[in-house]
This record gives sequence, C-alpha cells and structure tokens, in this order.
Amino acid sequence: MMHSRVYTKFDCERINDLSVNFNAKDPVEEKNFNILLSQISRAKPVDQKKIKPNIVTINSRFVLRNLGNGEKNEYSLVFPREADVKRNRISILSDLGSQILGSSIGSVVKGNPDTNQYLAIEDILYQPEASGDYNL
Repeated sequence: MMHSRVYTKFDCERINDLSVNFNAKDPVEEKNFNILLSQISRAKPVDQKKIKPNIVTINSRFVLRNLGNGEKNEYSLVFPREADVKRNRISILSDLGSQILGSSIGSVVKGNPDTNQYLAIEDILYQPEASGDYNL
C-alpha cells in the first residue's frame, strides 16, 4: 500500500550515514535498507522544525491498531541496533518499520508480510521534533 511519506532532513542524513558501514544482519534488512535509500533519494526532505506532528519520525512513539481484531499496541521506531521486539522497539529496517517511517496518522500498513494483517497508525504519542528534541 503506497502512500506518500514525509521525511525530515535529519532522518535522511542519518539513514544515509548508516550506509557508510552498514552490514545487514539478514536479507530482509538489506532489502528494506535499499528500499528506504531509494525512497529518501526521491523525497523532498522537510526541515525537522517544520515537520507536522502527525508524521512518524525516527524515535517516535506511536499506537498501531490491528484492523482485523481492533487490538492496539504502542511502539517506538528506532535504529536497527536499538530494536527490541520484547520492548516494542521496531527497527526502521524491518518490514513494518520501513513502511511506518515518514507515514502519517491514519496510514494503513501491512503487518506480517506472510499474512493479510493490516495495521493503522492510530496516534503518535511522542514525536521528537514536535517536542523540540531535534537531536534524537
């Protein structure tokens, strides 16, 4: 499901910086990293002080609602080294994380690629830029 995404200049810089010494831990991470690099190369990045508060950026905390069963869970979007499934910390290079980065509240993403599970971004509980945290 393609929807337009908005990236901050800072997030784009950090993703590009990752490529300098990035070693994917598996083919999924490699694929998503290449997709993300391609998307940000075509994007028109926004200054982080001007990003709308309804956009998921790196280090945002947000609520996903399962459209099948209505279940809601809170997650954080993080760099791969900070990802932790048990703590609901999703890597920007996971299938789910790469779809969520730059998406807005109301966007629908595919959950597990092997199922027909769809998730809606229901709310953003914390966006670093909206809180004035421009270096997170």
